Amino acid sequence: MKKSWIALAALGFSVPALAQVAQSVAPFRDDDPFIFCSQGYETTVAAECWVPVTPYTTRVYAYTGFCDPPNEDGRPWTDRDYQALSLYMTVCPQALKSGSWAGPGTGAESPYAH
Repeated sequence: MKKSWIALAALGFSVPALAQVAQSVAPFRDDDPFIFCSQGYETTVAAECWVPVTPYTTRVYAYTGFCDPPNEDGRPWTDRDYQALSLYMTVCPQALKSGSWAGPGTGAESPYAH
């Protein structure tokens, strides 16, 4: 009887851990993974070193040309750029499919601009 209580307690602690697979994309796009994965990590492309490429679940991205690399005259990549790319590579593939925004606008305006 004691062993079954131990097994039940262990199961109770492991279930919440399994439910927390998804990661946060904070501090990017107000922690909105849809906007982060589909539109990038900054509100303007000129501020980004890379942009997402559809389908967003495949870890494919493109350089913007504003940064070095690939543009030798561009600004150097920052820790923020690298952090955003790392999150893109780990968070966005967790989506079941790469869909489009069904509401008005681009989604970055709902419920407020972010």
